[in-house]
Amino acid sequence: MARKGQSLVTRRLAAPAYLRINKKEYAFAAKAIPGPHKADNSFTLLYVLRDLLKVVTTAAEAKKAVLDGSVLVDGVARKDVHFPVGMMDVIEITPLKKTYRVVADKLYNLKLVEVSKDAGYKLCKIIGKKVQPGGNVQINMHDGRAVLVKVKDPKNPKEASVYATGDAVKIDLKSGEIVDHLKLETGKLAVVVSGINNGRIGTITKITKIMKNDIVMLEDKGESFETKLEYLFVLGDSKPLIVLE
Repeated sequence: MARKGQSLVTRRLAAPAYLRINKKEYAFAAKAIPGPHKADNSFTLLYVLRDLLKVVTTAAEAKKAVLDGSVLVDGVARKDVHFPVGMMDVIEITPLKKTYRVVADKLYNLKLVEVSKDAGYKLCKIIGKKVQPGGNVQINMHDGRAVLVKVKDPKNPKEASVYATGDAVKIDLKSGEIVDHLKLETGKLAVVVSGINNGRIGTITKITKIMKNDIVMLEDKGESFETKLEYLFVLGDSKPLIVLE
């Protein structure tokens, strides 16, 4: 069935700069459908398969691969080449027995890195919490997923109070459960996912509130730099909990 009122292409000249495509070769490029990531900060599966990994040469071949269920995103077969994949998503190409993770990149905004031992996990950033009927708390993540934290006493939800907006959690992709928790605080290792320092990793040394903005100072190999708190994605303590390169 056709999607009413929704264009699946964009002019290549208007495509985001981080897409590594020849903007003069063809007139149009594939556009992402609404999904867990914003269109201006994600890749379509078509772009991943044809332009980045080059495992197919045409859009028709990419479409056949996803319709066959050969491409999994976070363990789920996605059957639309326009499906968007973004920060920390895990992409598995089953016929090739290869798995990749989407991570921040200094030059191109996002990039793919091949992973193996920790392919069954991903880090998610908490973007909000919501109390559900009955007192349980729903934790909302940056990739659209939601995890329900059950509480014994709705008046004192200590099981959910440890999670705060901006924190990161390690998710088991098979069970969907939280297996580790990283607070957004000084001393933690974090990556910048937006702004001029996009892709840069550093240790948080100071968090300062200036007017309505929270500014964070980080240190990277002895050099200090700053960014907005909302641009940070916590990775671990002294080293990342997942493979980034």
